[in-house]
Amino acid sequence: MELRFQASHPPTGFMADAMLGRLARWLRMLGYDTAYDKNIADDLLIEQTLREDRWLLTRDRYLARRKVLRGRLTLITSDYLDGQLSQLRHELHLNLDPSAQRPFRCANCNVPANPLSPCEAAPLVPPFVAQHYDHFVQCPRCRHVYWPGTHWVAIVGRLATIRQEDRNLPP
Repeated sequence: MELRFQASHPPTGFMADAMLGRLARWLRMLGYDTAYDKNIADDLLIEQTLREDRWLLTRDRYLARRKVLRGRLTLITSDYLDGQLSQLRHELHLNLDPSAQRPFRCANCNVPANPLSPCEAAPLVPPFVAQHYDHFVQCPRCRHVYWPGTHWVAIVGRLATIRQEDRNLPP
């Protein structure tokens, strides 16, 4: 039994199960509020999903069959990140364009990051980064600083490839 839901517009918040930590990090970097706890029991996962009005992302077919979650989950079918993101783009109409107007969220904490001026960032990042980058954000919880370095360029390229491949698929 496949449980999939075609949403007319993306949910505002997600809950990712223990098998989807990498997907959760990528959704956060795209600005999507994505709760994730790799050590949470199924009953607590369901409770938090319902209490916080989140959309559950799961790889667990048994969990997906729970009646209380009907109409508020996506059973992720791929083992691979690109396939997972493509499925969410197709089924939930998730915007995978990182330039969309969503605030960057900390990949670790899921907290919206705050802009940081180059002067404020300089003592917090390697000297090369401080000299070559102008845009920085910082997580107010864990204090991690992010900038659009080569890793971000690779992420943007990978997302563009997924969006392009999806255009070639039949509806």
